[in-house]
Amino acid sequence: MDGEQSGHGIRQTPADEGRPALDLVILRVLDGGTRRPLWASFRFDPSVPMLVSLTLRPPRGPGVTWRIGRELLCHGLYDESGEGDVRVWAAPGEKGRAAWMRLESRQSSALLELPVRALSQWLDATYVRVPAHAEGRALDWDGFLTSLCDELAEPTD
Repeated sequence: MDGEQSGHGIRQTPADEGRPALDLVILRVLDGGTRRPLWASFRFDPSVPMLVSLTLRPPRGPGVTWRIGRELLCHGLYDESGEGDVRVWAAPGEKGRAAWMRLESRQSSALLELPVRALSQWLDATYVRVPAHAEGRALDWDGFLTSLCDELAEPTD
């Protein structure tokens, strides 16, 4: 894989129409500290600048996409951030090098190890595209509310 970094294969993807993207192998931390590689795709859409999309692709089975607050992810690389379904914090003994993300749903939960350097650089590119102070002005409110209502209307298993 391109750009090995601490066991994380990283492939910087060309930005699609000004939408910074990052594909990399992250690690799923299992019971007992065992780690399993997992492809992750981070996407940023300037029309919804408060969120990033994280698609996880396991070796077998369908992928799953989470929408995570951009600020939550950014702060969590170095300090504790989030509560409830999504939490991010510096990995014990790895501050500045690795961070952990806990994703929880009704069906399952996952603890993921993330490479801080790659994600920090990618997030910097998203903030160049839409600075934090400009998120409210950049948001396509009609499109955001329509997509949110569509997601809420979808049946869940």
